[in-house]
Amino acid sequence: MKGVSARTGLAVCLLLLSVQAGAYSLLESRWPTPDTHFYVSIVHDQLGYSSPSGTSWNAGFEAAMALWERDTVFQFTAYRNSYASPCLNGFTADGNNGVGFLDEVCGFGFGSTTLATTINTTSVKAPGTTTESDIIFNESRDWDIYTGPQRGNTYDFIRIAVHELGHTIGLDHENNLQAIMQPVAGNIEVPQQDDINGVAVLYGRDYDGVPDDLDNCPDISNPGQENNDGDAEGDACDDDDDNDGMSDDFEIANGLKPRKAADAGRDPDGDKYTNLEEYLGGSAPHDPKSVPSRQVLPFIAPLLLDD
Repeated sequence: MKGVSARTGLAVCLLLLSVQAGAYSLLESRWPTPDTHFYVSIVHDQLGYSSPSGTSWNAGFEAAMALWERDTVFQFTAYRNSYASPCLNGFTADGNNGVGFLDEVCGFGFGSTTLATTINTTSVKAPGTTTESDIIFNESRDWDIYTGPQRGNTYDFIRIAVHELGHTIGLDHENNLQAIMQPVAGNIEVPQQDDINGVAVLYGRDYDGVPDDLDNCPDISNPGQENNDGDAEGDACDDDDDNDGMSDDFEIANGLKPRKAADAGRDPDGDKYTNLEEYLGGSAPHDPKSVPSRQVLPFIAPLLLDD
């Protein structure tokens, strides 16, 4: 076991029975950024490098990666024709994401209904942070690569890989809605809206890589989380960056500085109305003949302004 990591085995069982299909379910860890890699050199002991239909396992796995990349912010990198054992020294993590066919799970037997298993490694020093993910396909099952309805007990490698990659990303099984993350092997081949929504919550629905629960602008990309005035809204979605009562658009249009709160108390046209009063009263701050209507001016509490 690595000094900074603890191995967490996720029993990812795709049952051979139908179950009733809430919303997406999330695991307790996620990657620090919406991306990771896999060493991809997949060989089946009896079938070799390719499925019975002729498509290579490597190509199938990369196709599964692409299906997540198509509709979510998460990105995968494939280190082609490079092998990393998903079971190096049993359950010891080596920092490399491996994938392969095996007849056991790192020294333990597969469950009677298990098609594949994902083993995620989480950081001890940063709880909730994934540091490694390995995927093991049950070699004793019948595999091929195909599209369309499930063919009896011959399982489509790509759709099962999509499911397992969902666990790598940080999604748990979904029992109530149509989703690739349902714990049952069936006819769903690609991530569904519920799966996509789950990834958005984990890594940001605005595609900036910041989880929604931590994002100060969850609907507008703000990857650096800049927040000039320290309020609840990041600069990208805050229409008043310096929290001086004037909108940034008004300040920019009138040659003021959106990040300098002292502008609010100044009177550049000498009409004895501050810029803030001009803004609230609908008048022009650089035209002494344009003054705010006193009828619409609210009471303005004293402001503590910077220099």
